[in-house]
Amino acid sequence: MKTAFDYIIVGAGSAGCALANRLSENGRYQVALVEAGGSDKSFWVNMPMGIGKTWMDPRFTWQYFTNPEKSLVDQKVFWPRGAVLGGSSSINGMIYVRGEPARYNEWAEAGNKGWGWDDLYPYFRKLDDAPRETDDPTRGRGGPMTCTYGVVRDEISQGFIDAAQGTGIPFNPDYNGQKSDGVGWLQFTIKNGRRHSTATAYLRPAIGRPNLTVLTEAPCEKVLFENKRATGIRIRHEGALHDLTASREVILSAGPIISPKILELSGVGQPDLLKRHGIDVLHALPGVGENLMDHLHTRFAYRVNKAVTLNDILHSKVRSVIAGIKYLTLGKGLLATPTVTAHAMTRSHESEPYADLKLQIALYSAKDRYLAEDGPPTDPFSGIGLGQFHIYPESRGSVHITTADPSVFPEMNANYFSAQGDAEKALAGMRKLREIARHPAMAQHIVDEVDPGFDIDSDDEVIDFMKRTGQTSWHPISTCRMGDGPMDVVDDRLRVHGLTNLRVIDSSIFPTMPATNTNIPTIATAEKGADMVLEDAK
Repeated sequence: MKTAFDYIIVGAGSAGCALANRLSENGRYQVALVEAGGSDKSFWVNMPMGIGKTWMDPRFTWQYFTNPEKSLVDQKVFWPRGAVLGGSSSINGMIYVRGEPARYNEWAEAGNKGWGWDDLYPYFRKLDDAPRETDDPTRGRGGPMTCTYGVVRDEISQGFIDAAQGTGIPFNPDYNGQKSDGVGWLQFTIKNGRRHSTATAYLRPAIGRPNLTVLTEAPCEKVLFENKRATGIRIRHEGALHDLTASREVILSAGPIISPKILELSGVGQPDLLKRHGIDVLHALPGVGENLMDHLHTRFAYRVNKAVTLNDILHSKVRSVIAGIKYLTLGKGLLATPTVTAHAMTRSHESEPYADLKLQIALYSAKDRYLAEDGPPTDPFSGIGLGQFHIYPESRGSVHITTADPSVFPEMNANYFSAQGDAEKALAGMRKLREIARHPAMAQHIVDEVDPGFDIDSDDEVIDFMKRTGQTSWHPISTCRMGDGPMDVVDDRLRVHGLTNLRVIDSSIFPTMPATNTNIPTIATAEKGADMVLEDAK
């Protein structure tokens, strides 16, 4: 087993796979990509509709739960994260969003030199392979991340788009172009009917390089240091501990849950917490694991009068067979999508400078989206969900270890709705969803609202419903925040404050929440981070 490298990347997720490709590209450096999970080679990973399987299967996801969320009537919110090559890009909803350009300027305005939109845009363009249907001049062509429109354009989803326009939301043919707000058809990281993760887009083309070593099922237990210089990592692989050395840098790309965990296990973090768990303090950095934010997704469920939903497929053997044949032979149909088809980016109030709500339609409905103990998880009738989240949450949480044992999951406190403004913005989103549902273009398809029902209508009732049923949108960020303040973890070169030869490059460094989904911004961050690493190597 090879143990000496120039660069070691911890985590083969959205960021790590991109970094591994770029750092090994010139052939000059020996690069190790170390992943705690296993292979992504699975029919369920590749098939877009397979997310319903992978989320619940510990072969593909780390089965995290938050601590009881006080503002969500003590719900323990399920937070599945990717446990295969590609990380969460291999199990996510595949929605391709680069976000509102002006919001990235806030990163630079906060003191992070080189992180404004003009600085990031070349990387968004570099990674992009835009849909052939768009002619927006700001899009990229030929990049690693294939972006396509969904193959399903049913009449109910069209009704959602028409109804949104009828309520004042303009149509946007390409929300990844010059304008990000408006309503339109979603774009996905799907290619030829198959998921296009960073493992597929970045790692597969690089896997044969003699200077790239990829280790799977090799969780990192700690970073190794000489004084305050990172020299390597300790991993557990095939039942034994191994030390890998990095002559240049160790790069943590393990994501917003595990990157702070590894720092704390390595003696970097809040001194009192580290001492409480018997870990020697190497470097006091109180922001490690703090500033956690996520999008809380809430939705209404509707019975509809068209048999075009996932419910119809799962509850009919005939439709299941037809859908399977269509997918396997043509790569089309509902199995070639993650069920969501269209979305709207809009303002909660006309005074908002940017769209701060995301509304979307999903072609399925279920009382509980995750627990499927008896039969299919979907409702036994044609059903859809209309969901939303507040794009820029004010609530902040944390991720911290509870023991020095590396095999134990950290504890997560998302603190959803702990900021009152978040509930108010979410309520505005739910009101907008009902306005769309009642518009004639959409109402013609709806038989009834089945959860919670139109009679649940007062502000207090709707907020209570959101607290009882809200779930993650799988967008945790910011637990190793970039900045130069006392609670920041990395500088604007993504180097961990106070240490040398150690960087964090993943979504945990985001200073604020992008708009909206986080996968593509994470890949752009990795592209930029790779350039920084190579520049500093000269």
